[in-house]
Amino acid sequence: MKKAGKIILLFSIILIIFNVIQSCNKWTDPKPTTDPRLTNPYCNDPNAVNYNWGFPGKPDNTICYYPVDLFKGRYSFIDSVYLQSNGYFIFAKTDTLTIYSLPPSLTKLAVLGFCSAYDSLKLTANASFIASIDSLVGDSITTRGQLMMCRLQDTINGTITFGRSDSLLHISFQVISDTGITNHVGIGRKF
Repeated sequence: MKKAGKIILLFSIILIIFNVIQSCNKWTDPKPTTDPRLTNPYCNDPNAVNYNWGFPGKPDNTICYYPVDLFKGRYSFIDSVYLQSNGYFIFAKTDTLTIYSLPPSLTKLAVLGFCSAYDSLKLTANASFIASIDSLVGDSITTRGQLMMCRLQDTINGTITFGRSDSLLHISFQVISDTGITNHVGIGRKF
């Protein structure tokens, strides 16, 4: 019995030493394999709105679309105007807005038709389906905004949101002028 115990002890020590030596070996990655089931194309450009939609699969940047692609086009915009001071409705009107991209950027847009056929508002779109009016004038005390072509005394700020569920543009602008502040709220439907 004593001899059998010594053999078991010796075998256990050899086994422990072997495991310690084996655990010190450096890990090597197995060779990569391609799964033939992953054929779904997906956009692999992080600047795109649909980045990684459909992953895992096969990268295909020809299916990518960018923030400017969401907004480009001609829209019928129903504009409801309210006084900000008391929320009173002033009037409503329908405008035709033309939104186009400013190449080579994938995020810069311009809007024609808010005041007249010759005005142009500059916006920056992002992958969150929101385009914000670029703030060009103002400081940390006053409200920042962009000068408007309607009247040079006016500045405008706000956003255009692309509705994921209804494909409408949800427009919310604030116009600051020498006569007060008005809110322009409405929807744009693509022609």
